[in-house]
Amino acid sequence: MKKLVVFFLLLISTATVISQTLKSPEQFLGYKVGSDYKIADYETIQQYFKHLAENSDKIIYREIGKTSLNRNMFMAILSSSENLKNLDKYKQIISELSDPRKISDDVAHKLAQEGKVVVLVTCNIHSTEIASAQMSMELAYKLITGTAPQKVNESLNNIIFLLIPSLNPDGTSMVVDWYNKYVNTEYDGSPMPWLYHYYAGHDNNRDWFMFNLPETKNVAKIAFKEFLPQVWLDEHQMGSTGARLFVMPYKDPVNPNVHPLNWRWQKVLGGLQCLDLQEQGFKGVIDNAYYEGWWEGAAHNGMWHNQIALLSEMASCNVASPIYIDPSEVKATNEITTYDIRTNYPDPWRGGWWRLRDIVDYELALTYSLLQSTAKYKTRLLYDYYSMCKDAVEKGKTESPYAFVIPRDQHDPVTTSKMIEILQLGGVEVNYSDKEFKIDNITYPANSYIIYLAQPNGRYVKDLFEEQDYPDLRTSRTQTPIRPYDVAGWTLPYMMGVKFFTIEKPFSLETKSLDNPNYQSGFVENSSGKYFIAPAGLNVNSTLINKLQKENIPVYWTTEKISTNSKEFMQGSVVVSASEKSKSFLETIAKELHLKIYSVENVDVSKLKELKKVRLGIYNSYSANMDEGWTRLLLENYGFEFKRLENKDFKNKRLKDIVDVIIIPDMEPEIIKTGKFSGGRARFYRPKPPEYEGGIEKEGVENLKTFVEKDGGYIITIGNACNFAIEDLGVHVNNILKNVKSDNFYCPGSLLKMIVDNTQPLGYGLENEIIGYQNSNIAFATTVPFGQYDRSIVVRYPTKNILKSGFLNGEDYLYQRGAAVDVKQKKGHVVLLGFKPQNRHQTFGTFKLLFNAIHMAGMN
Repeated sequence: MKKLVVFFLLLISTATVISQTLKSPEQFLGYKVGSDYKIADYETIQQYFKHLAENSDKIIYREIGKTSLNRNMFMAILSSSENLKNLDKYKQIISELSDPRKISDDVAHKLAQEGKVVVLVTCNIHSTEIASAQMSMELAYKLITGTAPQKVNESLNNIIFLLIPSLNPDGTSMVVDWYNKYVNTEYDGSPMPWLYHYYAGHDNNRDWFMFNLPETKNVAKIAFKEFLPQVWLDEHQMGSTGARLFVMPYKDPVNPNVHPLNWRWQKVLGGLQCLDLQEQGFKGVIDNAYYEGWWEGAAHNGMWHNQIALLSEMASCNVASPIYIDPSEVKATNEITTYDIRTNYPDPWRGGWWRLRDIVDYELALTYSLLQSTAKYKTRLLYDYYSMCKDAVEKGKTESPYAFVIPRDQHDPVTTSKMIEILQLGGVEVNYSDKEFKIDNITYPANSYIIYLAQPNGRYVKDLFEEQDYPDLRTSRTQTPIRPYDVAGWTLPYMMGVKFFTIEKPFSLETKSLDNPNYQSGFVENSSGKYFIAPAGLNVNSTLINKLQKENIPVYWTTEKISTNSKEFMQGSVVVSASEKSKSFLETIAKELHLKIYSVENVDVSKLKELKKVRLGIYNSYSANMDEGWTRLLLENYGFEFKRLENKDFKNKRLKDIVDVIIIPDMEPEIIKTGKFSGGRARFYRPKPPEYEGGIEKEGVENLKTFVEKDGGYIITIGNACNFAIEDLGVHVNNILKNVKSDNFYCPGSLLKMIVDNTQPLGYGLENEIIGYQNSNIAFATTVPFGQYDRSIVVRYPTKNILKSGFLNGEDYLYQRGAAVDVKQKKGHVVLLGFKPQNRHQTFGTFKLLFNAIHMAGMN
């Protein structure tokens, strides 16, 4: 009895010490999480999680990589202290369950009993959706102190909980700084004049199969390589006047390559969340609405990796400022009016005040429910995870396609290997053969990648390689086409310009497994020739050109085919005169860029044009523009130097004193000119501080005309910015789709076939047929040239079978129309890129159109 008393006294004493050491969020911050007008920046959240980890054995603080702006990104690992001591053991169990080729069903059942389910919750990918990052502090504190509801506390015995408080640390602090600067002023609620992800803005949730952003790569390593969570909840916010909270399941259509068990579990876990919140009196919870489970690009990408990927979307306040919503302003969906009650929305929210703390309360309850449910169904979740992986392997053995073969040595071998690297980041197993081989009497070349579908992530591979056919969900073709939530088609090899073969029958082949992309070895041919030539066709040729220009080494383009040394070099091949300096430099850069550079004795110099370095500018509107951000990332990655041009720069009457080439990214003409939307959207405009107001204005338009017509400058317009060039700069081209309604023409982010004239500088290095990404109503009709005006349609649509992947209504509008046009306008040029050749840094197969448009301005 005395021993028992001593034990309890010791326990109480220990708890007292912990409580005195471990601060609650309110003690640490000086205010309650979710208080009106109060939000913590990323650094504060980070320091709080370090504090928790220093004072508790139920949480591990772990940095997982750097952000775009070089912050340390972190996650917290929460579980019982005993589970955390044995973390490696439980990770090993998950690893074994993830590969059914190595264990039997009986072993899997035992591992499912023994293991702990891994749950990943990611917060605040969109930085203005700030509540989940704030909530994460209170959630972690309550879990490790046992002050959450009892069943939730007990759940830590059965789960390994991975919590990432912010998927965009840079943006979290940006938003907090901006909000604090203008809260309770006339600019309270005004949008930031820059992207809250330095490159991607809101599009940082569009990168989850391409892994261009460091933040995405950091999480991919955790999700698809190391911890392999069975359940992944990504917590978002949405608009203010609809339902209070969206939970799973998604609405139709759903992707056919996701395992049916995944859809069922989404419905079960989402349904339990709805039930738990209803029991606690939370109103306005909706499911089966708004969002669809069709597209690969968002953080719900885990669905294709046999992970039960969940999405939640909370109604927003004004960052941390409360808002009052009149009952007449509440409308859950287009189909549901204010007072409708539906099976997916049985308890509507009727309006009133809405605060940050409301969102925190909903998200705490939502996350508690998930932890409690996953712990309860731990064994089933683990075994069903194994089952989904097993079914993926079995389908790869018994159903077509069985494999994909991707020759490395093709038009752009470096981009081909880049595609393999991207797949490997997503956990795909890749094999390789350095010998020629036959399958079903067809010979495939040596140096080919082979991707077998009989692997746990086989459905992920299938989804990325097959053509998407977005279902037409209209009940009648007279109805307006139903818009996908984002893009309709994303076939990876099409976007990257990579050829591949689909193997439709089982086969046996000796190959070796790759743990890297196996890029080709770069070299400079050892010869005494007078010139070095890098063949046209590779994206990294532009990096080579930029690096040569930076070293002041003269560099040339071939303007005609050149045959020499029994090799043929197409237009746009890169030529450098041989010298000790150039050879030494090229030997280094060839290895870095994986380039093959050849030595030739003689070149017809009449077929060469020197490329002078151009001064490049990109328009940086204060209406923060994601296309501008992605374009910057692309230019940086390929070695282009550039200046960001702000509105004030266009007041310079001689823009040619600043730059030679100006890129205007995809944006509406009125945004360029005035900084505001036109039409119905104009009345929702929120004023910004004066220094961030406006566009280039009439003065800027006139100066741009002078830049082109009198000073010989180049303007490159992308997507909807082409309408600005046509309407305001007087370019002699028509956009034949400008006033066509979506009932007649509709292309929601799809991949289309295009024909290229690659004898012209804009088309150099491209194949005759390419696949481009289109999501705008833009197609060009040109006119017969006259006087000082001329035009070249370099990329056009064919006369049939235009759609390659996605959805296209009104294909006949595109027949033979221009997709990319080089317009000579007096002394200068305006290049109209009617589709986005650099879209989200994903369309590697068409990058060269943008690169060529820049380089050709320096042709001498």
